[in-house]
Amino acid sequence: MDVSAMQSQPKKPNQDGSTSSKKKQKRFLMEVNKFLLQLLILSCYWGKTYGLLALN
Repeated sequence: MDVSAMQSQPKKPNQDGSTSSKKKQKRFLMEVNKFLLQLLILSCYWGKTYGLLALN
């Protein structure tokens, strides 16, 4: 009986879960970017809205 045939083969680089980790990291960064963009838009909106109220 050949024991070497029963041993598990080493995983290839793209099968070790690193792609899943990269996808999660990319998704997290996209969510952070979206959040920061919403903050930027909100601050512009507040500036326009409350700037007009301050003039009255």
